[in-house]
Amino acid sequence: MKKLYPIYINKKSPCYSKDHFGNTGCPAKNDIPRFLYLLSQRRIDEAFYVLKETNPFSAGCGRFCDHPCETACNRAKFDEPVDIKALERFVADWGYSNNFKPKKKSSDKNKLVSIIGSGPAGLSAAYFLAINGFKVVVYEKHNVPGGLLVEGIPPYRYPRDIFEKELNFIKDSGVEIFVNQNVDKDKFFNIAEESDAVIVATGAQSPGEMGIEGEFLDNIYNGIEFLREINFGNHETLNIKPGESIGVIGGGYTAFDVARCSVRLNAKASIIYRRTINEMTAHPGEVEESKREGVDFHFLRQPIKIEKTSKGLKLICQVMKLGPVDESGRSKPVPVKDNFEEFIFDKIVVAVGDKPDLFFVGESFVNEFPRLNCPDLPQESRGKIFICGDASMGSGEPTGMVVRAVGSAQKTVKAVRKFLGDDIEDEENREIAFYNDINTKYFQKIGRMIEESITIEERKGNFDEIVKTADEEVAIYMAKRCFYCGICIQCDWCYFYSNNSLLKINEEWSREKDKHYYMYIKDNISHHSFKSVEACPRSALSIVGDENRYDKYISSQYIDLESIKNGVEK
Repeated sequence: MKKLYPIYINKKSPCYSKDHFGNTGCPAKNDIPRFLYLLSQRRIDEAFYVLKETNPFSAGCGRFCDHPCETACNRAKFDEPVDIKALERFVADWGYSNNFKPKKKSSDKNKLVSIIGSGPAGLSAAYFLAINGFKVVVYEKHNVPGGLLVEGIPPYRYPRDIFEKELNFIKDSGVEIFVNQNVDKDKFFNIAEESDAVIVATGAQSPGEMGIEGEFLDNIYNGIEFLREINFGNHETLNIKPGESIGVIGGGYTAFDVARCSVRLNAKASIIYRRTINEMTAHPGEVEESKREGVDFHFLRQPIKIEKTSKGLKLICQVMKLGPVDESGRSKPVPVKDNFEEFIFDKIVVAVGDKPDLFFVGESFVNEFPRLNCPDLPQESRGKIFICGDASMGSGEPTGMVVRAVGSAQKTVKAVRKFLGDDIEDEENREIAFYNDINTKYFQKIGRMIEESITIEERKGNFDEIVKTADEEVAIYMAKRCFYCGICIQCDWCYFYSNNSLLKINEEWSREKDKHYYMYIKDNISHHSFKSVEACPRSALSIVGDENRYDKYISSQYIDLESIKNGVEK
């Protein structure tokens, strides 16, 4: 007969895995319960380094991330989700203000990894490799590194001084960055020959096109190109006049940033989108915030033609309605017969999704993420090539999402490290602590943080950051709202319910996985011992059988009275 044992074994939290509705958590796999618990205990330095293990852009993602972690948060089913994004921002800003430096995980290795592209994916891959002891060189074609981070994200979301702090943190890990490097086919072949591994992380830099008549008339711009001029302080080249009308086609973050930048330059901006607010890739809150700033919206409108007229650019749109769900998981827009609408704009910006352009890797290639198969390379170089970020996603994925680029870089770096001989343990497959596993009787309903932001009037005519970083005391208080799903935080409820079958170990809490702070006394095991599992507020205990895979837990977490007696005598 199988013998049953209560044991302490960590589970995953939905915020960095997925909830029972299928909502995915953090693509970067931030260890959210642990960083929040450390924050709640004022161990902010440790919380900072927990975040930096998985995301070098924690201050950035704490500002502009679409925070799928909060959608999957168990607390969202109880009252409101934990302010994960805002608290990540607080911890990152705190760490930078205290001049924290990267921590190396490994001594230097005599291996060179070259990375093409210094956007979020390329810089993340560089950082993860550098802290693991590899020599890393990054090649960037523009005169400043950062890619999407500096070209596509306006300062009101991501101030440049914050980006510089994150960039310097990455450089301090040992990453070397060369700018003004136009990597063509010949240079790529040379880099491949000289490196132990190469990662292509050039993003989705080829402008998306609508394929309609008039798309390439004057005063029609690509979204990223439009933002690049503004973000680099060259907005005068766009010749935006006060009060002129700008039509923005698209429903992602680029479209919103184009529109919101335009109103800051005293233009009238309108977003044209073929679906509705519910199908936008940008967060729904963007619509309300943009409306407050003066942006207009025209949903269920599909551009079909652009004409140049004496009054400006005439955008002719097919009126749409929503049909069945398509392969993207969203309702597909279908035309309403003989129903059209026309708009007149001074300028039009197309932000419909850019695509990768991998011309420099050779005439033929196959994206086999995380590898890139480049048959035009010499035989000895072919196995060295890897890919990550938007360059690996194509046009069908949610490109332009920084946190997803970071997650993609993690997977590629793992493959590169294995290729170069690093011994990497695969992550243990763990259960998820879903909402129904949480003992909510221990918690009180508390609303989430109200972030302080500058007023609409204060936003006009400038690109000042909108949202302010939380106060330290507020951040610590809000971190305590977390259920800390799946991990033991020494709350003692198991101990109180165990009827003397648990021995308490007086040790400071550690973020080490499966660290236990109580031991079951073999001689005192009873039904109360199993009650201790049920008593846990956050599902950090489980009842398991005597299978071999649980031997390490049972042997380390069970003790007999004789051993306790001998320990006391010593």
